[in-house]
Amino acid sequence: MTHRRPDGTLTPALPDMAPGSAIVVTHLLRALRAELGKLSSRSPLWYAVIPLAVLIPAGLNFGIAKAAQLNKIDGSGGMDTNNAAYWIIVFSTFILMTGAVTSFCGEFRDGTAELEFAVQPRRWLLPVAKLIVFGGISGVVALVTTFGIMWGYHALFPDVWGRVDVLSYDGVRLWLGTPLLTVLVVALGLGLSALLPRPGLVVMLILLWKFGVEKFVEFLQGDFGILLQRWSPFRNAEIGAGQMVTFDSPFGGALGSMLYFAAIAVGFFVIGTVRLSRGDLRGSD
Repeated sequence: MTHRRPDGTLTPALPDMAPGSAIVVTHLLRALRAELGKLSSRSPLWYAVIPLAVLIPAGLNFGIAKAAQLNKIDGSGGMDTNNAAYWIIVFSTFILMTGAVTSFCGEFRDGTAELEFAVQPRRWLLPVAKLIVFGGISGVVALVTTFGIMWGYHALFPDVWGRVDVLSYDGVRLWLGTPLLTVLVVALGLGLSALLPRPGLVVMLILLWKFGVEKFVEFLQGDFGILLQRWSPFRNAEIGAGQMVTFDSPFGGALGSMLYFAAIAVGFFVIGTVRLSRGDLRGSD
């Protein structure tokens, strides 16, 4: 399509955004505003989830650092950069995930999902909006917590955290990789919640796999046990985030390991979203 200038020359016209795309964007923005509107000051996200996600790793690292100061002999001990986010990865990521899972499943328990679907039949907007809002908040919390602990404890406990360099390659990879890992764990939790809208069950399944199955395979002897460890999703996610592990990535490095975990997390999210968009889904605790 062309337009004619006043001088008579023809110029190509810029294509307008398809009406369908504009409508989808409009509804997505409305869904995001609705999600943000649900996060009032009484939301447990503010007074329970985020404080626990910050205070637990901060408290554990503080206690360990104080103990290391009292028991250090001839300069031994101390924290390394690639191990500084261990407690954040172990606790904070899953605590933040429970906030998203509980919020999503609560929509079906309270019946608000049915009202939303009656007003807006595009059901996929609900999990997508949850992921954007809760994933974004969780990622920011993980980033600030990781950076704050690495920088603050380096200054507070120089004899224990002196080797931790927040601006080194390992440091930057860790305080950027940990938020990405957190967002992917949130996506995994939301995907499973769309398939099984029971928050207790979803959290149990994820924690059972992480701290049960993947820990169990560590005790398997021989090459088969090592093979299972190297293909463990959460162990690869830790490699991708920059955390120290005891084996090499089977996917060519940290990026490959993170992509492997991302494929699993995003895959579950897509499957759950498609399942939700195709039929009624009700659940409760």
